[in-house]
Amino acid sequence: MEIIIALIVVVVFGAMFYFNRSSNSLDVNSDGKVDLADAKTALVNTVSGVKKAADADGDGKVTVKDAKAAAKKVKESAAKTVAKAKTKVATKTAAKAKPKTAKVATAKPKTTRKKKEV
Repeated sequence: MEIIIALIVVVVFGAMFYFNRSSNSLDVNSDGKVDLADAKTALVNTVSGVKKAADADGDGKVTVKDAKAAAKKVKESAAKTVAKAKTKVATKTAAKAKPKTAKVATAKPKTTRKKKEV
């Protein structure tokens, strides 16, 4: 359970940093001082950024349609990626395959050894 809570905290702080990255300091609202208003502004920026990112169908609302649209986009992207990977594998396999040439057997003359007499 502690791992899940830690993961959530990391994700939340990561999202806050990401959606407030345009601010060069902790003074997010640019009023010249770092206070609670900056934290509120950072939270508002983060929530609006997450909502905008979650609105997959672009209708301005986060609904079940967005989940379906996101799943559809992921499925299409995965299909393209798999097709691309299969093409690369097939190309590499074809390049590695060497054409088999028939080997011509050549007859070697048999030599007989003479026995030494003792």
